[in-house]
Amino acid sequence: MKNSPLKCDFPETDLEQQLEKKLYRTHGTRLASPPALKVAGVSDSSEGMEVGVAYISERFMDIRTAFLTFRRGQLVVINLFMIIVLALGWVVSLFYSKALLGVLIAFGPVWAVIYLFETFFPLTLPVRMDRQEGFVYVGHRGTFYRIPWDELEVTFSYNWQYLGSGVVWERQYYAQLFMREKHYFCGKPPKMPLQRKRVYSGFKEEDMYRRWNFIVRYYNDGIFDGDADNLVMANYDTYRNYISSKSIGRRIFSYFVLIIFMPTMFWWKYTPFKYKWPKEVEEVFGKANNY
Repeated sequence: MKNSPLKCDFPETDLEQQLEKKLYRTHGTRLASPPALKVAGVSDSSEGMEVGVAYISERFMDIRTAFLTFRRGQLVVINLFMIIVLALGWVVSLFYSKALLGVLIAFGPVWAVIYLFETFFPLTLPVRMDRQEGFVYVGHRGTFYRIPWDELEVTFSYNWQYLGSGVVWERQYYAQLFMREKHYFCGKPPKMPLQRKRVYSGFKEEDMYRRWNFIVRYYNDGIFDGDADNLVMANYDTYRNYISSKSIGRRIFSYFVLIIFMPTMFWWKYTPFKYKWPKEVEEVFGKANNY
């Protein structure tokens, strides 16, 4: 199958070929920075960015990585599925008494495993963009880097994913940030002179560009009007501040829906099972751990 290039106009790069350990093969690698430029013809709006943003202020922004995008939504899917299945099981139990028990035996263990995963699997730290001092902070397996914005190296690439029978292949896109040994800040010393970290993974190329354009726009120009409304669901604190101005009935209903469909927002706020920024980073920002 032909590997056609990405649609963006950024130059090709062999940066990935410099890695000592290649976890997966990617194609059409394009260097998005330095310098950090926007992809022409793509929006830089914060609309739809709440999944990828853990915190935002005029000083800094915390960007969620690809894995947490999945964790944010998996309980929504499983809870909605279980509500439907249990409702159907209850209806059938009116005619067959053991139907509801059968549903719980069949699907209950999967439900429990996903909740145990959410409870005990530690939350990873986001990538922190400090626009005041001009640095990007990255934690990677116990090693922490502080990369000057003007030296930030980000690439766009893709690989082919097999999605099922009939030879159905689809591109999965990546935005990856590269960490060099010279930018080591604290924590465990780097094991390799060059490593990479995914900051986006998905099947829509334009979504990858939109997220990148929003990051560049934020760093250069700060928060725009409308960003607060677009990022209401970024974390529990922003949602709580938003809902506090509503009526009591609206607040009760909103919290009920949140508990049923997105309990991760509460859990990520209060869970003890999460990584924290080291004291060297806390000396810069204070205790600000977002996920």
